[in-house]
Amino acid sequence: MWKTPHGRTALTGAIMRRDRRERGFTLVEIMIVILIIGILVSLALPSWMNARARAQTRICVANLRQIHQAKEMYALATRAQTGDTVAMTDLVPQYLDREPFCPAGGGAAYTVNAIGAPPQCPSGIPSHRFDWTGD
Repeated sequence: MWKTPHGRTALTGAIMRRDRRERGFTLVEIMIVILIIGILVSLALPSWMNARARAQTRICVANLRQIHQAKEMYALATRAQTGDTVAMTDLVPQYLDREPFCPAGGGAAYTVNAIGAPPQCPSGIPSHRFDWTGD
């Protein structure tokens, strides 16, 4: 036993336990925090991945739409007929600022195709398609 600052006597064991607890967290408390963080990450990660895939699909469809519109402008300007071949070099830089790439395609270029045919995404993902017919 020893005297507290107020002159009272206290058990050293009770004081020592309080000091030890004030110094830091116990292993159990740290493990519980890590468990909670792990649960939150496991809940958030799938939705983040789905949001990323949806964003990539939207970007790809927008790129396909731009290529299709550039092909239409090229066909009007050059009086090209349906079935005439078009290369990306015919569209860039006059009708497109730069050559677009699919974010999910690993940097591969789009297939432009002939006039009257839709451009194709190199990734092969079914949702990366532009409905150019308007149906």
